[in-house]
Amino acid sequence: MSTGDTSLDEKIDPTTSNTTTIQLQPQSDTQQSRGRERSQSDSHSRPRREVDPFPLHLHLSRSHSHYHHRGEEHLHRPPTRNDGLDNFPPPLPGIGHSEELERRLTRDPDLERQMGVNDDEIGPPPEGGREAWLCVASAFFVLFCVFGFVTVFGQLKVYYLANQLKEYSQSDVAWIASLQVFITFGGSIVAGRFFDSHGARSLIMVGTSLSVAAIIAMAFCKEYYQFLLAHTLFGISASMLYSPSTAVVGHWFMRKRSTAVGIVVCGSGLSGVIYPIALKRLFDELNFRDAMLIIAGMNAILMFPAWFFLKARLPPRSPPPLKSLKGPWLESKYTCLVLGSCFVMMNWLSPYFDAPTLISSNNITGPIADYSIAILQVGSFFGRATSGILADTFGIWTVFVSSILGSSISILAFWVASPIPAGAVVVGLVGYGFASGAWITLVAASTGAISPTREFGMRLGMLWTVTSIPSLIGPVICGVLISSSGGTFKSAGLFIGFTQFAGAFITVAPRILEIVRNFKQKRKGVKGKDKEKNGQPGL
Repeated sequence: MSTGDTSLDEKIDPTTSNTTTIQLQPQSDTQQSRGRERSQSDSHSRPRREVDPFPLHLHLSRSHSHYHHRGEEHLHRPPTRNDGLDNFPPPLPGIGHSEELERRLTRDPDLERQMGVNDDEIGPPPEGGREAWLCVASAFFVLFCVFGFVTVFGQLKVYYLANQLKEYSQSDVAWIASLQVFITFGGSIVAGRFFDSHGARSLIMVGTSLSVAAIIAMAFCKEYYQFLLAHTLFGISASMLYSPSTAVVGHWFMRKRSTAVGIVVCGSGLSGVIYPIALKRLFDELNFRDAMLIIAGMNAILMFPAWFFLKARLPPRSPPPLKSLKGPWLESKYTCLVLGSCFVMMNWLSPYFDAPTLISSNNITGPIADYSIAILQVGSFFGRATSGILADTFGIWTVFVSSILGSSISILAFWVASPIPAGAVVVGLVGYGFASGAWITLVAASTGAISPTREFGMRLGMLWTVTSIPSLIGPVICGVLISSSGGTFKSAGLFIGFTQFAGAFITVAPRILEIVRNFKQKRKGVKGKDKEKNGQPGL
């Protein structure tokens, strides 16, 4: 503050009855010194002021009733301004008094960071509206086309091994899928950083074009290296589309973020049901080239609206310095989230690629064998569809960790033993699909729960980039284990189940340490009180 003869003095305008304005009035040095003495004496007698649930440090206008009735428990939202500068975040749900707010902030220290209060010229997420839901719908169809094709590789693998690549082993063909998945997630850090700085439109236009071009190229492939290059091109396009499609939701939603992300990721779950059935029917009635060209045309039509409606809400800004990439790794929650996700992602797609192996090892024929991947994807669709609602109800991290444990349990219970009845096989397919679909849906929401809005795309991109490394070797290892086990899924199932269980433990490790630390502190405090009661000094 200046040391001159003017200072800020808050007065009530007598011509109005509901606002408090800030006026500049000259004050003498004597008046300023008296005011300081009076404020110091009052600080000991006045009760502690309540906490304002609108986390902005300077309010240009405040409720008049709140100014006069500080002793009341109810907190009022400041009136809306009409000069275009209203940037007050919406009131926090379920908070009616200062004590509840303090408990909420203590329980969720990242709440203010998520509300985007530092983006003063934009304001908090609108939580809905025409533009927001059109953005969600566009992202839904982008992931419908991209991940529908990624997860349907199990169907393509069967066709490749029976036709163009029949001279190659399962592990050789698995390298095509592994490389495609690695590039899909490995390029996310570049796409996420570009998205944070420049928005989504250019990424969407280039990515969708390359995606369609890659499928057209596959239609004309005959040799192994040609398939490898075509799927690599598709992986590059998918890396440009996945991070923006999931991270852009964080620009438009905060309280409903888990539900919105769940809707978006449902696109990949629904396409996982449709694509295997469509490909099988197309392969039965048409040749490979015509079938793939039909898929390319369908994808082009479904992804074209994203050119216009999938857009970021925050304005373009210069990219943050590369040294800012170090910051998230100093947070234990984010670091353990990434490391745990590495163990899960290592084999997250392996059951999708090897579901036909589970069927053949149990000597099952008929519709279950023909549509095993579609059955698995049905469970994935419902897992994606319900995970957001469950997360908003029970907590993001509770449902997120439970989904990892569910994936591990379903693999160990139904994918290891052989032979098992057809009904148990269906339960195993649907169970893993449900749990794995819930996990992939909540990765973005879990990252957003511990990240500032401005860094959401960068952090999500770093997570997918790091997790892409183990995903490169997971399906290949499973292919080797299946071959060494005589075509059964037993060894591969044990490998998948225990790696995912380890991922769940690492993900929740910071919370476990926090509970243990709080328990020790509480126990230490109880012992100190007992010693004081017995006449001994506390620690």
